[in-house]
Amino acid sequence: MSSGEDPRSDPPELEPGWSVYRGHGQYQCAGCGNLVPESLTELVYVQDWRRGFRARRMERDCFNRAREEAWPLPTLPLDSRGDSSSISTGSPTASVPQISSRSREDQTERQVAILRSAGRFPSDATAREIAFGLEFAQRIGLDPWLGQVKFLRFEPADKIHAFVGIDGMRSLAERSGKYDGREIEVEMVKGPDGTENPVRAVCRVYRKDWSRPLVEEVRFVEAVRRRQDGQPTRPWTEMPITMLRKAAEERALRAAFPLQLSGVYGGEEAPDGVSR
Repeated sequence: MSSGEDPRSDPPELEPGWSVYRGHGQYQCAGCGNLVPESLTELVYVQDWRRGFRARRMERDCFNRAREEAWPLPTLPLDSRGDSSSISTGSPTASVPQISSRSREDQTERQVAILRSAGRFPSDATAREIAFGLEFAQRIGLDPWLGQVKFLRFEPADKIHAFVGIDGMRSLAERSGKYDGREIEVEMVKGPDGTENPVRAVCRVYRKDWSRPLVEEVRFVEAVRRRQDGQPTRPWTEMPITMLRKAAEERALRAAFPLQLSGVYGGEEAPDGVSR
């Protein structure tokens, strides 16, 4: 490499359908390839036959277009007046699929089965509970199909509760119009073997209508999730700093935006046996 070349060159272009973090809170949309702020993207999962499902980010308009193309809604032909009372009785210009009530029931049952199998609802969730959860998700503006919100039980006989991931919390805070960023610090301590381990994280969340930030402190021993044998779960073993940062940020966002995040729990409060 010549002396005039910049070693911090941009990463190589990715194949269609992938996204990459470009710095300064921006992601490259997996659909159109444009740089989009993190708050304007949706988290989607792309299936790769080599690596299975991988998380990618897509601009909301691109996601909506892709969803409409993948699952088009049946429409009835209207005449020039365009109201439901003026549905044309002649031959339509394009064939309109006739969906029977049984087909709708089968489709609903398939969707319910997918939501259960994907972990968005408990495996024993009733159709009424799932209907309530979907209505709740619509009211707070999060999509369970994208994993922004899921519904779990603390106890087998308990009712379902909404759990919002860190991406969903950031989205709700951004929509408030008062979110002004965050700062997270992690304190590290060197262990007997010479490796540094996180002991606590401090998150400061700023609001445009506050003169001072809201500060939340989370200690590793309090936030870490453990298996039945007492050892940390896999995410906390492989990514302890990331998991501690996320736990601190979740608590700070909930405290700073109680109106937007009331009635929901964060990932660090999920019942035992559920990964964050």
